[in-house]
Amino acid sequence: MPTSNPESNARASRPPSRSHWQIMCDVVFALIIRELKTRFGSNRLGYFWALVEPMAQAGIMALMFSLIGRNSLSGIPVAMFMLVAILPFKLFSKLLPQLTAAIEANKGLLSYRQVTAMDPIISRVLIEVVTFVIVYCLLMAIMAWLGFDVLPADPLGLLAVSSLTVVMSVGLGLMLCSAVTYWKDTSKLVGMIMMPMMIISGVMFCATMIPPKYWYLFEWNPVFHITELSRAAYFSAYVTPIGDFQYLSLWAVASFSLGLMTFQINRQRFITS
Repeated sequence: MPTSNPESNARASRPPSRSHWQIMCDVVFALIIRELKTRFGSNRLGYFWALVEPMAQAGIMALMFSLIGRNSLSGIPVAMFMLVAILPFKLFSKLLPQLTAAIEANKGLLSYRQVTAMDPIISRVLIEVVTFVIVYCLLMAIMAWLGFDVLPADPLGLLAVSSLTVVMSVGLGLMLCSAVTYWKDTSKLVGMIMMPMMIISGVMFCATMIPPKYWYLFEWNPVFHITELSRAAYFSAYVTPIGDFQYLSLWAVASFSLGLMTFQINRQRFITS
């Protein structure tokens, strides 16, 4: 009669070990579910408003221009012209405050060994980027149904602008996330900046509407380059005199590098502060 080996039985009953990658994926997935329940759990219309907000803004701006006799800008329907700038700005303006408050909102979870400081950042980036893609596709489908031409002239250029927007936003968000550990009101400051930022970032106007002698007042703003390059990539009829991929890429690389550095320096402070 075969004798059972207690050691082999213990090994068989032990749960299979997971790699660091599997643990991180499980933690990020759990944080995504938690974030979605926190944001939209009590509000069934959460994603509905994510769709309606940019469309309503574009519609109001189009109505304003129509009332003053402007139905098109640079030969492009006003609604589409505004929408293509509003959407990437919304991505930037949503990512920045969400990443700024990511650690502070999940600080209690960092006491668990499996949860690292980077996990809440990754989960919020994924939520905002996926939401941006879904809202972008749905809005363009609605605009196509209304009779607008929604096919971008340069899809790769549009993808490049959107990718640089995400990289730059994550870098700035990581720096601000570290700043929160030193000054708790950093999130409030970010909220105050977003409204004037929308005004000076070319959402409601474009570079060709500004006299060339005043271009220098907007060239320093990387978000203005985002809106300009998005329109130039989407519409073949629009050529931006200011939008510069090199300048935006420099901002994206520099901010992402500095963001990772500051985040790494403050990893221990996230838990203890």
